[in-house]
Amino acid sequence: MKRHIVIASVAAAALLTGGTAVAIAGSGSTDRARSSSTAPEALTSQASGTASGTTARASFSDAAEAALKAVPGTLASLDLDHGARTTWDADVLGDDGTWHEVTLDASDARVLSQRVDRDDNDPEDAAEAAALKKATVTATEAARKAAPRSTVTSVEFDDDGTPAWEVEVVRGHTEHELYVDAQSGKVTQAPADDDHDNDDDYGDDD
Repeated sequence: MKRHIVIASVAAAALLTGGTAVAIAGSGSTDRARSSSTAPEALTSQASGTASGTTARASFSDAAEAALKAVPGTLASLDLDHGARTTWDADVLGDDGTWHEVTLDASDARVLSQRVDRDDNDPEDAAEAAALKKATVTATEAARKAAPRSTVTSVEFDDDGTPAWEVEVVRGHTEHELYVDAQSGKVTQAPADDDHDNDDDYGDDD
């Protein structure tokens, strides 16, 4: 179940015209934060000005760390949003079991807004929370596996059917949607109607 509908074409268009790109690098990390836990590993940002004139300098790692510092818990999604102001939009399942939405400035990962999702008693949200807690692959790990040579615009947990992370990337000026199994970490490509590129050589299953 997807908590947000991501308009992938907007991010892709921005990237193809000199928009923001976030490159995944480094080794494994955790997106489950506690007050004593360390931050996810550094993920580098390669950014240029967007159509709105905003420069996204905060990396995926910066945004993930800041979101989990604001709300200790498990990162469920992190999307780069090219609106009037370029932001990282995060969904976090708090340690207390409450869903939180956190918006961060893409230039410095500063928290712009934070609110509790008042629909956290919804049965679908409860089912997603249960599936997310059982996942052995985190959002940051999914991004790293899916995009060793690509730029990431969105990572989102989907518990419809087999729980997986949906990762949207741009590689070679072409947008792709990949699935990363939330248990095994296996990377697969989206169906042809979602992604017209037939190259299956993405990431690894380590």
